[in-house]
Amino acid sequence: MENLKNMKVSIGLVIAIIVQAFGLIWYVAQLDSTVTNLDTSVTSIQEAQTTVDIAVLQADLENLKRLVEDLNFESIEDKNKQVLEAVWDMQEKISALETKDAVIENEMRTIMSDHSGFSDVLKQLNLAGYGDSRTYGDYD
Repeated sequence: MENLKNMKVSIGLVIAIIVQAFGLIWYVAQLDSTVTNLDTSVTSIQEAQTTVDIAVLQADLENLKRLVEDLNFESIEDKNKQVLEAVWDMQEKISALETKDAVIENEMRTIMSDHSGFSDVLKQLNLAGYGDSRTYGDYD
């Protein structure tokens, strides 16, 4: 007991520990804010991309319908050629959309992997009140 009474703790050391604790709390709060913002961004990008892709496909379909209706064919060969060209154009557009979709999927997997990493860091910090129970699917 006497050893504890004689023990002196520097006020500077106590202040340094308190400052570090506040710094750690601030860092974790910023990290949580970043994760939340990224999650919101991913959701809005996915919704916007889906809307744009559907609108583009609908416009292409309407243009193709008008093209087929407006054609005055002089021969069956001309009709077949124009239809095949329209189909080829549509296949190219579909291929381009599939490529965009693959890129978006890859970016989404990267972001979700980062989110999972952030979640692991927050869990390791073992903060009181940590309530994140989200799972991130198969995006590892």
